[in-house]
Amino acid sequence: MDKRGIVADYLPWILIAIAVLVILTITIFILREKGISAIDSIKNLFRGK
Repeated sequence: MDKRGIVADYLPWILIAIAVLVILTITIFILREKGISAIDSIKNLFRGK
């Protein structure tokens, strides 16, 4: 098996995963700056309030 082929197959998924992690990190940072913790906002989503 060619290692470059394996990396080329998974590269788009790795980039998508990194992008999602960056977006989540920025979102959590913004929520903390506003005084709302990310855990509380997630709990409120499930409570329906």
